[in-house]
Amino acid sequence: MRICTTVVFTLLSFVNIGYSQNQDEPLDASIKAFEKAVEKNPNFAEAYYNLGVVYSEKGMAEKAVSEYRKTLEIEPNFVKAYNNLGVIYYETGRLDEATDVLKKAITVSPQYVEAYYNLGIVYYGKRQYQDAIDTFKKAVELNPEFDKGYYNLGITYASMDTIDESVNAFKKAIEINPQYSDAYYNLGIAHARKNRYDEAIKSLQKALEINPDDHKSYFALGVVYREKGKARETSEDKRGP
Repeated sequence: MRICTTVVFTLLSFVNIGYSQNQDEPLDASIKAFEKAVEKNPNFAEAYYNLGVVYSEKGMAEKAVSEYRKTLEIEPNFVKAYNNLGVIYYETGRLDEATDVLKKAITVSPQYVEAYYNLGIVYYGKRQYQDAIDTFKKAVELNPEFDKGYYNLGITYASMDTIDESVNAFKKAIEINPQYSDAYYNLGIAHARKNRYDEAIKSLQKALEINPDDHKSYFALGVVYREKGKARETSEDKRGP
């Protein structure tokens, strides 16, 4: 998921992580400054929005929700507030609410790639795979260089057992981002599901070349080598002496 920031923050992913006291100090100072801004101007939508961003960074989801809602009361077309609200709803398991606000973001801004991308993730979480595919396709249509859009398209196709489409999507993600180790990993898994063991091995080895500490690729490689050996034994048995 992607949470969007503006004014004093850059685009980042929303995750709940722990902060040390030293990390909290500038965030707390930021909150105080934004609170002072809205005290001086109660209709300052961007200040409420940025309060939401900082509360999100601190893992204070409900406070962030409250600030984004205040933002939208003042400025109903503040599209990034809808997007960020959708992210928080998703992260807290409120998938229907996430769907609603992300659709609102798209209504306000039909070219907003991040909202389509996040909506696709929500649909995937709801197991509405065809809706997820349609939404990820829209995201990459709007931004043909969006590697994560193609990657998630590949994940969704794989979940629907449409493996060839999944392979094509992962290959597109890799074409855009040749260092995308997770895309190589999932490409390897997709090939393995089609019993294309040599292609699977090649993809998994590439994933490990990029990320030598990727335990899941080592594990998958072990499984693929084993399955390749079993397939060879079966073929030899069928041929006979």
